[in-house]
Amino acid sequence: MSTDQNLIKELISLLANGRLEQEEISRITEITSLAHQDPEAYLDSEAGEEYTWLLEVDPEGIATWSIGSELFDLLLRSDKIDEFHEQVQDEFPAGPIPDFPHNQFSSTDEYFIWINRILKGIPPGHQLISFGDSYGDDLQGIIVNRADTSRIMALCQVLNIKSSESFY
Repeated sequence: MSTDQNLIKELISLLANGRLEQEEISRITEITSLAHQDPEAYLDSEAGEEYTWLLEVDPEGIATWSIGSELFDLLLRSDKIDEFHEQVQDEFPAGPIPDFPHNQFSSTDEYFIWINRILKGIPPGHQLISFGDSYGDDLQGIIVNRADTSRIMALCQVLNIKSSESFY
């Protein structure tokens, strides 16, 4: 396995945060490695012709897009902040996340500061990070173990994967 493949596998494992089996992580690693090394070949073999527009719009973002496609069920995404919040709540069905406080926030920035304070307190400590590009108006993120956030950000930077510790 190449160095990039090892880094991609580590990133996928950290993003999955125990929610995927090792075989699935290995499968996603192979697909993402192809997208990282040869975006055109990835689009031809995995994504299909309808996604070739990515080569024109964001050729460097194809590896990020492949991860988002493969981790689709783990990503939170919505164009409405209250619906996005419901997805956060769904991640912790027995957890202490209150209902969305309508009219409390003057910006989405304030919401993300608020929700990350709450997530930090849920053992072992979680963080909502912005991940990828929805190529639209959707907010898109993933909840990870807070202790892994720095390593996730470092891996994303080395691999040129779009992510941010914040949405603002």
